[in-house]
Amino acid sequence: MKPNRMLQIIALFRSEGGALTAEALAARLGASRRTIYRDISALQAMGVPIDGTAGQGYVLRPGFDLPPIGFSPAEIEAIIVGLALLPASAGGLSAAARSVAAKIQIAQPPKGRRTLPRASSSTAAEPALLRRAMREERRLAIAYRGQDGAISHRAILPVASVTRADAAFVVAWCELAEDLRLFRMEAIEDCILPGGGFAGRGAALRAELDARTFASIALA
Repeated sequence: MKPNRMLQIIALFRSEGGALTAEALAARLGASRRTIYRDISALQAMGVPIDGTAGQGYVLRPGFDLPPIGFSPAEIEAIIVGLALLPASAGGLSAAARSVAAKIQIAQPPKGRRTLPRASSSTAAEPALLRRAMREERRLAIAYRGQDGAISHRAILPVASVTRADAAFVVAWCELAEDLRLFRMEAIEDCILPGGGFAGRGAALRAELDARTFASIALA
């Protein structure tokens, strides 16, 4: 018994608006009639108002709907972080994770819709502050240890965070370089919200990030 298939059965009843036979459902869902009979029985046992009998067809009584599931911004971030932790080697699960992330993004209110952040690992910088800056499109002032070990002070506009097997990065527009840069999370010695934001630029920066490959963005 697959919950996803059972939800698809309900969706088909709602979209067709009439009676459906087990044979028709089986053909649409790529399952056997026996499987459909079992799923229908399980749905009826759970209280879903499906009327009908085997061989005669089934109908979903009007007025039934699935209750909406609402998530807070923090809950959405927790879901996306968990999905992003799936490695590329996870095969179909990795593709499914991307699909779920896309559906969550579409379901967000248009005003708050944005490219959802990828997961990030622990860092010297406060993770909650980084997430807030990305969510609210706020400018960050950071003290950053470069590859040569020298500390520089930068103003960045954080767009997303990315985790690889070897390290975690913040992808941000660097005001010094005037381009997107990868900042190693463990190399951020300090970060603060000095004031100012980049509302109105966030969508364009995220579109640029989506259009570029990870390898094309230079390491700060």
